[in-house]
Amino acid sequence: MKWPAGLGLLLLFAVGCGGSGDGGAGATISSQPLAGKIGGQAWTFTTGETTEVLSTSKQLWVDLYADDFDACVALRAPSNANVVTMMMPRTPGSYDVNLTMNDFATSGRLVVDSITATTITGGLNITTNGDNTVNGQFQATICPP
Repeated sequence: MKWPAGLGLLLLFAVGCGGSGDGGAGATISSQPLAGKIGGQAWTFTTGETTEVLSTSKQLWVDLYADDFDACVALRAPSNANVVTMMMPRTPGSYDVNLTMNDFATSGRLVVDSITATTITGGLNITTNGDNTVNGQFQATICPP
């Protein structure tokens, strides 16, 4: 995976345990497509894919891009794109995003609605600061190993 200098990247590596509660400081997830700002620039989700070699038995490594390309095709993902990268549980549920293993998101909520053999679908509302925040719905392709 290539991340050149100057790349806007909102990177999250951990989410808390599922459960009810106010959820990520009360983060409400929009019913609209995932969108917001990364590095102060407007960002709207288009293509999502997983990376199996970086995933675990309990979590999927998911990259969410604003660029349109064929998911799961080697070297198709843009190398200069703003991307939201996140470890997402392989179990549907509602999760608080926490800072245990990342230095970026200060608050947020992840909802994994469904996982099939080929897709992970859900909603995300995460914030680092006013220049780095996204909120809305996504569907990412689960790439084969």
